[in-house]
Amino acid sequence: MTEPPRVTILDFDWPGRELPVMPGDLSQWLPQRADQAPHGEDPEPERYGGEYPGTGPILEAPGAHAGGGLLYLDDPDRPGALGKLCGALELMGVYLKTKTYAVFWGATLDVMDDRYLHQVRILTHHALSHFFKANPETDALPQQPMSVGDYIEAFIAEQQGKWNDGRRYSGVLDGMLGGDADSAREVLGFGFAVESAYLGVYRLWSRPWLCSK
Repeated sequence: MTEPPRVTILDFDWPGRELPVMPGDLSQWLPQRADQAPHGEDPEPERYGGEYPGTGPILEAPGAHAGGGLLYLDDPDRPGALGKLCGALELMGVYLKTKTYAVFWGATLDVMDDRYLHQVRILTHHALSHFFKANPETDALPQQPMSVGDYIEAFIAEQQGKWNDGRRYSGVLDGMLGGDADSAREVLGFGFAVESAYLGVYRLWSRPWLCSK
């Protein structure tokens, strides 16, 4: 049996030299409003981070792009659910068909505080070269063996296999959010955020949520 193609995951300190903003630093988020660069110009790294205070989802919407935003998802384990998810992501402006992207991966040891299990940042080569200024290293990156849309589905399937152990309420997640494995049990869910619709920067993570009887 042929092993399915695997996406290349970059080391957290790639490209091995200091950049204004390190793309593998998953503690940092690119605010959607950083898309509001002058017409025809790329956003600058100096606008990265907490320069836009939390003013609510209406004012934080991208001002120069129709799509974007944040989704919290139940485990899409029902027939047709992944297709519907990809349809929603397409409306959000996600570049689902591109294969010129990079991936950084992270995990937490403190699920209770951090509220996620595993996460990935997906960035187009355009974002790496024009925003993160990671040239000439970006030019040397290969095309991935699957599209962004296929990788999103592959990540979800891999997390389902790890945390569900073949069935919902498998017990693998029990207690991670303080559940008692009886009247309140942890269930697998996911989150997806568009960090920059224009640049093509996305965050995808698995998360437990507490289901009460």
